[in-house]
Amino acid sequence: MLRVPPLMIIDSPLAGLGAQGLDHATGLRLIDTLIDIADDASPDGYACQVIAATNDPLPRPYPGVREIRIDTDNRFFDHAPRRDR
Repeated sequence: MLRVPPLMIIDSPLAGLGAQGLDHATGLRLIDTLIDIADDASPDGYACQVIAATNDPLPRPYPGVREIRIDTDNRFFDHAPRRDR
């Protein structure tokens, strides 16, 4: 069993993977795995939060996943949408 921390921050998990063939399939599997571990509740009942910085948008919409786009005008998280409590 692999223990997953309550907060995981990953910078460029797809770096070095190409956009075609086996690299593309591996990248999609990695994104799917990160989303799956963030959705699984731990024994204390809380799920993990995963923050991953990638250069490209996700290949499709995922339920429960929020993308915050960063560009040359907005390079920091201060423009992130606020969550209603």
